[in-house]
Amino acid sequence: MGRWSSVQLVSSVALAALVLLWSPTASAQAVAPRTVLTLYWSSESFSGTPELDAVIQKALYEHSEPIDYHAEYLESDRFGDEVASVALRDYIGHKYRGMKIDIVIAVTDVALNFALRYRDDLFPDVPIVFSTVTAPDESVRRSGGLAGIVNGSGIGETLQLALRLHPSATRVFYVAQAPDASVRESMRAQLSDAVDRVQLTAIDASSVPDLVAAVKAVPAGSVLLYIRYSQEKGGNVLYPADIAPVVAQAASVPVYGIFQKYLGGGLVGGVTAAPEVMGARIAAIARRVLGGTPPREIPIDYPDLVPMFDWRQLRRWGIAEATLPAGSVILFREITIWERYRGAIVVTAGVLLLQSLLIAGLVFERRRRRRAELDSRRNLAAMSHLDRRAAMGELATSLAHELNQPLNAILQNAGVAQMMLASSPVPPALSEMSDIISDIRKDDVRASEMIRRMRGLLQKHELEARPVDLNEVAHETVAIVRPDARAREVELEMNLANPLAPVLGDRVHLQQVLLNLLMNALAAVSTTPRERRRVRVSTSQFNDEVRLAVTDTGTGIPLDRLRQIFEPFYTTKSEGSGMGMGLAIARGIVEAHGGRIEAENNPSGGATVWFSVPTGSAS
Repeated sequence: MGRWSSVQLVSSVALAALVLLWSPTASAQAVAPRTVLTLYWSSESFSGTPELDAVIQKALYEHSEPIDYHAEYLESDRFGDEVASVALRDYIGHKYRGMKIDIVIAVTDVALNFALRYRDDLFPDVPIVFSTVTAPDESVRRSGGLAGIVNGSGIGETLQLALRLHPSATRVFYVAQAPDASVRESMRAQLSDAVDRVQLTAIDASSVPDLVAAVKAVPAGSVLLYIRYSQEKGGNVLYPADIAPVVAQAASVPVYGIFQKYLGGGLVGGVTAAPEVMGARIAAIARRVLGGTPPREIPIDYPDLVPMFDWRQLRRWGIAEATLPAGSVILFREITIWERYRGAIVVTAGVLLLQSLLIAGLVFERRRRRRAELDSRRNLAAMSHLDRRAAMGELATSLAHELNQPLNAILQNAGVAQMMLASSPVPPALSEMSDIISDIRKDDVRASEMIRRMRGLLQKHELEARPVDLNEVAHETVAIVRPDARAREVELEMNLANPLAPVLGDRVHLQQVLLNLLMNALAAVSTTPRERRRVRVSTSQFNDEVRLAVTDTGTGIPLDRLRQIFEPFYTTKSEGSGMGMGLAIARGIVEAHGGRIEAENNPSGGATVWFSVPTGSAS
């Protein structure tokens, strides 16, 4: 049994080996990965380097061919170009001894120079993909197996952008510290080549405190460009991205930078290549080279630099987005409530608007119905009042007719008695009987005349056009209202112009207008002290127009109601004392005569209501 088990075990192992050998997975694993070595000029934590390296790796690993990826950092920005170059050469020589490197990626001009300088010693005949600020010599590129991208440093472009957004700036201060002299000279040259109309001043500081003091001293109206600062006196190494917010906070002028990593700490913006764009293009060229395309057949790629800005700093320095270059990227934008909840706000506003319109419509309809009800009640009351007035007019007419008969009888009997007294001697005791009978006859005649006038006013009368003396109208109307004035203890005065031209009109209707004005005046003075109760009727003539005015010593008319008193149903009397139709009717009569009626307050108190009509000659 044990022997049989051993045979079975050997067979199983052999079968498994055959399966693994012929399976697709085993075939894929049998293919040796392609080794990629990326060289960076800066340190591993330099601004933008980690992001760029991550993009390159991701793009390479997405390729179907297995990749063995390595990255080395020259760090000449921290230790000096020559020292770092020799150290990295020896390090790479020992680390990758015996390893076949398939492709080298050199990031920045310094890294490319390093790769070309030690190429024969470290990786002879290995193709190089570069990402540099300046393009290598074309002959060197074709003969040396070079392909890559030239993206520029963005230094000159950033300076031009800053001056475009701040056209009044005449001085530019810049921070461009680097251990390597050639790098410093290259940065200064790029600045000088960018513009020639402003004064360029370098800020050289041996420590961060000195740098902060120098930045604070930058005068207003200038622009500050931060390129890099990485090493203090004594060899203390710093990261440029960490110094960028320190510079921005110390500056009282707008600060611009050349790396996206600098933004977020107070810099306004800059022209730079996005790490994701650079990394993707570098990896794309590397994949083509690994796929067998000769580097000399791959043209140099020139990706566009992108203006990037901090939205918060644009607002701080009053820079409108409309002035930014086309294609600008704005970072750190604060999303407003409108942008975040635009749909909900629009829907809510629409619902509120519809609801408001519905409520407004309901309120308007309710007010309209209420106004209609009030108008209906007012019209009903007016009709009732007019019916009562019509009934009273008919009753008064009938009463006047009935009173005329006994008054005529009294007048006749008094005349007979007076004749009998005159025809025979009268005893001394009855000597005054003749005078008494004469008084009875006079009072009878006056009563009959008063009834006649009242009857004429109450009777329905069509408008007639005849010559009318307004002085006579005034005398007759005052005679009608005098008993009422006496009862109210009101003194009636008359100031009539003589002579007065006749007017062409209807006597009864004009008398009705004056009667209405007098009754209103009597009511106006009835609440004043007894010694001030006076109403004056006056007439006057101006050219072809005769005016009749009624002046009282009452409390006057409120200024905002001088025009309203002639409107129908408007009254200043207490409830139940009038319907507000008298002055409206009076205005209609006056306008029918071609005249006008007005009201005004007197300087000494009270009010005057007057009307004027044309004389007969004016027609």
